Amino acid sequence: MGSYLLRRTGLLLLSLALAVTVLFVVLRLLGNPVYALINLEATPEDIRAASAALGVDRPIFVQFADYIGGLFRGDLGTSFSSHLSVSDEILRRLNVTVPLTLISFALSVIIAIPVGFIAAWKSRTWYGTAFSALSQLGGAIPVFWVGILLVTLFALNLGVLPAGGFPRQDWADPLDALTSLTLPVLTIAIVSGSELARYVRSATLDILDRDYLRTARALGQPFSTALWRHALRNGIVPVISILAIQLATTFVGAVVVENVFALPGLGDMLIAGIRQQDFPNVQGVLLFSTVLVLVIGFLGDVLQRLLDPRLRSSLSGNRRAKAAA
Repeated sequence: MGSYLLRRTGLLLLSLALAVTVLFVVLRLLGNPVYALINLEATPEDIRAASAALGVDRPIFVQFADYIGGLFRGDLGTSFSSHLSVSDEILRRLNVTVPLTLISFALSVIIAIPVGFIAAWKSRTWYGTAFSALSQLGGAIPVFWVGILLVTLFALNLGVLPAGGFPRQDWADPLDALTSLTLPVLTIAIVSGSELARYVRSATLDILDRDYLRTARALGQPFSTALWRHALRNGIVPVISILAIQLATTFVGAVVVENVFALPGLGDMLIAGIRQQDFPNVQGVLLFSTVLVLVIGFLGDVLQRLLDPRLRSSLSGNRRAKAAA
């Protein structure tokens, strides 16, 4: 297990280094941010002065070295447009993105587990087939389209929920803040829950066909007891890695949905940065998102190895086989 952790950690660090390099180079190739910050009457001297003020007149290798040095200090740079710290701005906007992600993820799990289980357990009934069809449909609909449908129904037609926005006082009034997040949470949970329900259904069908479950039933155990004692413990392991992937996917979906509902989170920061060619803001949001996705995947893999003795024994067996060879 120790050697696996070392290899997996090395792969994580290599992925992070590659992500930092690719993001830095690609954003520099997209254009010069100076032209987004000056007026049309600017002279060549004005352009050179603005380039020097932003530091983009230096060789790209020098800019990259300064950026890497800042990362080791926890500094993601300063916004070209607002002149605020990118790190501080990301932390401030996480007050919206993190609750939106976690609540949506929890709700999607609550939806997916019973729907996926019933769709597998009662696959030969009409309602099992209906659950399966609904999960297929929900996962196929684009998340922004679901958001538009919910806004049309609950905000425009019924008028029971706000169409978008977030309280200026942030979380000073939790009920008001949660009300503002209701439609975005439902939007993400419907799509993410549908996708997760398909994985739960597939894992449940695989478990229901296993020999140990049929043996337990043949020995006289009730179905619920056999399912709880044998099937659940074996079936939860592959679902863990799926949950890790789904959590990362939910975070990415939250960034997209924030723009549909005009929420002041990381998604709004990213789109504003793209429009203004604000390299530090765009780079900071993309890097933070990439790091979070990679770390979640890393933790999911490690947790799966810790809970499944078969994976640990396969590692030991591979090492013994190599030693014998």
